[in-house]
Amino acid sequence: MKEKDEYIAKEAFTFPLICLVCMAFNIYWGCADGWPVGAIIGTSFFGIITMCYIGKYLRFGRNYLKINADGIEIKDWNKITSLKWSEIKKCEVYYRTAPVSASLFQRDLIIVAESDSKRKQHISVSLSGKYCRNKSVIEAIKRFGGIDVFDSQSSRRQNRYLAGILLAVLIGIVLFFIISIIRDV
Repeated sequence: MKEKDEYIAKEAFTFPLICLVCMAFNIYWGCADGWPVGAIIGTSFFGIITMCYIGKYLRFGRNYLKINADGIEIKDWNKITSLKWSEIKKCEVYYRTAPVSASLFQRDLIIVAESDSKRKQHISVSLSGKYCRNKSVIEAIKRFGGIDVFDSQSSRRQNRYLAGILLAVLIGIVLFFIISIIRDV
């Protein structure tokens, strides 16, 4: 089996496809029920989001994360950032809470780079909207950049913190249900 010379994580089409399906559902609802206000608003809302994504893909293409022997290349909209391994001091992969997005948690890759002027630069790459797994990204960073580049201790600490939050929320929900059941009896 031939090993790959690079690892590429491309942007997923999941969210635009969901918007397209919702827009089609609203058009069907409007055609079937004589265009109630909900169908008009839903069609307009999802139509605008779908058109924005179509325009973005036609004009700028898909976003990606490319990891190879030279370094890491990130394309976000029209901006392409290339970092050589000599500039990268450490990388971390972890989950964080996502206050704005539709999902509860978001996966991120944080890259700490140091330029020639010894100024640190923190670059955040969202892994949630890409076709990739944390394990694959971590293995690619270790393989091409070396074991020293990936900061596994910080990543584990962040993931343990998130697991603690989830465990506390789960215990709170279970206690809430137990108390509500005891009150009813």
